Amino acid sequence: MPPWQKIHAAIMAHKATGFLWRQIKRLATASESPKTFAVMAFLGVVGLVWLNIQLPAGPQPLEQAVGDALAQENTPTQEAPAQVYVPPQETFTLRRGETLITLLRRATIDRANAHAIVNRLGKITNLRRMQAGQTVRLKRNATNGRKLDEIRVRDNFAEEATVSFQDGRYKTARAQMETYGLTRLVEGTITDSLYLSALRAGMPKKIIIDLIRMMSFDVDFEREIRVGDSFSVYFERAYSPAFGDTENGRILGARLTLKKRTLEAYFYKNIAGEEGYYDSEGQSTRRSLMKTPLDVAVLTSSYGKRKHPVLGYTRLHKGSDFRAPTGTPIMAAGDGIIEMSARNGSYGNYVRIRHNSTYKTAYAHLSRYGKGVKKGKRVKQGQIIGYSGATGRVTGAHLHYEVFVSGKQVNPMRLKLPSGKKLNGPALRALQMDTATLAQDILQVRNSLPAFLQGEIVLAPNTNGPRTTAASRR
Repeated sequence: MPPWQKIHAAIMAHKATGFLWRQIKRLATASESPKTFAVMAFLGVVGLVWLNIQLPAGPQPLEQAVGDALAQENTPTQEAPAQVYVPPQETFTLRRGETLITLLRRATIDRANAHAIVNRLGKITNLRRMQAGQTVRLKRNATNGRKLDEIRVRDNFAEEATVSFQDGRYKTARAQMETYGLTRLVEGTITDSLYLSALRAGMPKKIIIDLIRMMSFDVDFEREIRVGDSFSVYFERAYSPAFGDTENGRILGARLTLKKRTLEAYFYKNIAGEEGYYDSEGQSTRRSLMKTPLDVAVLTSSYGKRKHPVLGYTRLHKGSDFRAPTGTPIMAAGDGIIEMSARNGSYGNYVRIRHNSTYKTAYAHLSRYGKGVKKGKRVKQGQIIGYSGATGRVTGAHLHYEVFVSGKQVNPMRLKLPSGKKLNGPALRALQMDTATLAQDILQVRNSLPAFLQGEIVLAPNTNGPRTTAASRR
């Protein structure tokens, strides 16, 4: 504050203010001369403006008040330290058809800076695999908002690839994010198909597909799945507090209760690190080939002689037809190498897989092929190799499925499939201990369902220590 303002403030706070105003008023009113009155009135107005017509407030003498004001002006003051501006972290989501460069340009980052950062980021993550919806976190420079001090790209659920500006250069690193393990139980009754019923019960699509893959070796979805059958699936999940989302993991235990039998599958990992699914007796659920390569498998035409729906004459139908709306995922019936993935005359879009020296399978009338499905590529059992359609000589969308044994087409529905691996001895006892613990977990989740439905979190123990458990039951 300038000295004159402090002096003014001191005067305004003193009792002399009232006295000065009374004297100016007396002189102005006592004068009989118009000129003198005008001059005094003008001086009075100026005095009013300067003094702001304030009543006395301070008890000390005027000289002391003015002196204190001047003394304060000459006294050095300690200024508060300057606050350093720290830019907040911003979160962007990659849009469909967008690259990381275009995302940074959308965030108004300088082009040269964007290219420099992306070049360094490409050394620790595969930028070509970035997909729409992927999260990118940015921290701008405090003095130049068009430059970045840090970028974080979440390239998998639990990790981020980071580039940060430190000591005058960019440094790259991979950051592990904190996650929490959860489990979830979903149970329900089949009212139409397994897929749709499980979806309505709250089961994630990934888990449904995994369940179908597990059970496809033993279940004929067209003949055995009936309304009133039930399912129970207990699976892992992971929660990321940084992003508030979850990732579905592997199935720990599954049960299908059919009209005539009950099927079980439990996850087991041996000391050598080999993983698989087994029933309570130690029999692997895996077979050399699935019975049906898709869910919602309604058989519309069996293997054998029939009147061709398009050509109109009787001929041998060398496979099985399943009604499947266009776009239904088709799975590889077993591990193998793709022999053919191309247009094949009346078969339309066609895939043939060689599983070993004895078995081959073929899939016809596809609307499109699965990702990376090309001749010579190796595929895994249950991998999506295409989607049903109506290409070729057909009257409607469906899947034509063939099985070759030693080069000859056979009836897929009557094929005797070899059994998988069977556990015994210490491995079987370890599996049975795991399944007993899992049964206790599931029982605890069932008993705590009312609390969960009220929005509470339920803690349930497991073989690897306590974990948070969320449940859903229909």
